[in-house]
Amino acid sequence: MKRLVVDGFGKFVGKHGERIVVREKGKTLHQTKVEDLRQVVISGSGSISFDAMELLGSCGVDLIIINWKGEVTARLASRDLRTVQTRREQYYAYREERSGFLAKQFIVAKMRNQYATLGTLAKSRRDTSPEVADKLIEKREAISNQIEKVESIEVKPIDQIRNLLMGLEGFSSTYYWEAINEIIPEEFNFNCRSGRYAGDPVNALLNYGYALLEGEVWRGVHYAGLDPYGGFLHVDRPGRPSMVLDLMEEFRQQLIDKTVIGLVAKGEIKISDFSIEEGICKMGDQTRKLLLKAVLERFERYVRYKDEQRRWTDMILIQARDVASFLRGELRNYEGFYLRW
Repeated sequence: MKRLVVDGFGKFVGKHGERIVVREKGKTLHQTKVEDLRQVVISGSGSISFDAMELLGSCGVDLIIINWKGEVTARLASRDLRTVQTRREQYYAYREERSGFLAKQFIVAKMRNQYATLGTLAKSRRDTSPEVADKLIEKREAISNQIEKVESIEVKPIDQIRNLLMGLEGFSSTYYWEAINEIIPEEFNFNCRSGRYAGDPVNALLNYGYALLEGEVWRGVHYAGLDPYGGFLHVDRPGRPSMVLDLMEEFRQQLIDKTVIGLVAKGEIKISDFSIEEGICKMGDQTRKLLLKAVLERFERYVRYKDEQRRWTDMILIQARDVASFLRGELRNYEGFYLRW
């Protein structure tokens, strides 16, 4: 099943029979059978008909809308097909040790992926930039120390250990982004990870990539029967999809960070294709299309994990289903996803 990306200005997504059709100024640009789709991503200034939305929803096809700031502004999904048992257990688990256990798994997986990413980047620079490689290794070892501290934390309900977990994660992320700063060209003015409202091109790229990842993880959480707003690691806030953000931690580095770093380091991203609007760094159309293509192609690549070849998009769904199975008591253990180094 395919993902349809509708990007740019003036595109219209409509329905013709059982097909989804993309038009521009009355001209058909693309059409596909709805049963061949699993997700539609709309990025840019376009529109979609009610008939098309109804067809997508009735056939279980996700619709994700992303704005230029790198925010998922809307999502349409089919009705829930799972039983309520998963969500009941998800809510019960919050007050129990299961919540702290899962939070630790998410954090450790993230930190191990940071560790592995720096190792990969250092290896590729060992001959060409040995001093940079040494700095990456130094930061990687600092992350390793934080991993040991997280793993030593006694499992308790999440409210009792969240601050400690997030504090150690904060140290790890500081080391990680300090290392990444060593390999980003100076003209990109990247100093640190700023989160929302990017002030520089690299953070703008990361935000947009994370929005694409959020849509993919949300799909996995939905089809696993989990409540996307009932997370463990991330604090509950109105409108915050905490469970989606929890699971995203396992995939940010391998799917988005590596893609963005690769595009920037190879000179494929031009600094001239960025501007500042409303105090936020905005990508130009050319850069957005390049990033879209690179990230979505990466989602479809295969990764070897536990002696099996799986697509990244399938790994996300597998991890979401494993969380649900653990909560229902069908799995005795849950292991966060990370690539070994």
